[in-house]
Amino acid sequence: MLRTLNARMLDQAAAATPASDALNSKIVQAVRLTNAETMAYAPSQIVIGSDMLISQAAGLVAQSAAVYFDGVSKMALASQGVLIKQMTENLAENKLEQAAEDALGVLATDVLVGAAAAVAAAAGALEAESASFAIDKIDQSIAKYADLMRGRKSASS
Repeated sequence: MLRTLNARMLDQAAAATPASDALNSKIVQAVRLTNAETMAYAPSQIVIGSDMLISQAAGLVAQSAAVYFDGVSKMALASQGVLIKQMTENLAENKLEQAAEDALGVLATDVLVGAAAAVAAAAGALEAESASFAIDKIDQSIAKYADLMRGRKSASS
């Protein structure tokens, strides 16, 4: 398809130009120059569907990574708030072991946010599949941590 469009454009450019004796020669010259420049850039400006999708992939990955990081950071901040509250209550009640576990949970959420930030920062350079793999690994880590916290909560009940 692209080859056909290029051939047609070149045929039109090679066609004889109509008489322009009655027109201002400077205007005719400017129009011809503009047409020549347009013809020179035309092959690079014509985009077919698959090329357009490929060129947009990096932007879509970066946008998805930003949304992902936003979600992970909000979840981590909420988790940290709950864990810090529990840690403070446990310290006030002199439950040092549980307070230490809560402190480790706060640190783990910091690590998860850092990993999510690394994925978001590198997403522009990564291909969609690689970014998806990294995001899946972080999701697995979050799920393991959530299971650990659920297990701890059910054991203490």
